[in-house]
Amino acid sequence: SAKSYSAAETEAKNAFIRDFASAVRPGMVWDIGCNTGDSSMVALEAGADYAVGFDADQGALDKAFARAEAENLAFLPLYLDAANPSPSQGWEQRERPGLMERASADAVLALALVHHLAIARNIPLDRLLGWLVDLAAQGVVEFVPKSDPMAQRMLRLREDIFEDYTEEHFLYCLRERARIIKSETVTPEGRRLIWYARP
Repeated sequence: SAKSYSAAETEAKNAFIRDFASAVRPGMVWDIGCNTGDSSMVALEAGADYAVGFDADQGALDKAFARAEAENLAFLPLYLDAANPSPSQGWEQRERPGLMERASADAVLALALVHHLAIARNIPLDRLLGWLVDLAAQGVVEFVPKSDPMAQRMLRLREDIFEDYTEEHFLYCLRERARIIKSETVTPEGRRLIWYARP
């Protein structure tokens, strides 16, 4: 969330997103874990045509929706539990298509998301990164190390069974599926942004 960053760290993160969006100029960007929509706004200002934000925090989504409406933004915030995306349903599972069948994105933002899914929801990094890379040809993903205060708070609530939750393993899993265009550490605790592209 925005509270995890100082002003300088927020600007470094926003500059990274601006560089990505201005270079890629995606028609549709999906912001997975959008919170109140700050990263979507940066992407739109830098060249994305339209943003769909997904989050499981209804309060954050309400703020994002009010902001999009008040500012007439090309931004649609929607509810999504990323660990349990909506499946195809109905007769022959064709009446209501699931997330992957319903739409597609040109780019994905997955900022301050991975640690929530890997640590809080037990999703292995290789499967999680495979899902993200499958969503769009290019994206920005953030790695939050265990030393980060947010990750530490999460780990206080449970046993640390996540031996492979390391930056080295994260980068290995990502490189198995995509090439890394740019990478930058944006906090003293080691939060890292990675711009990747499918081969």
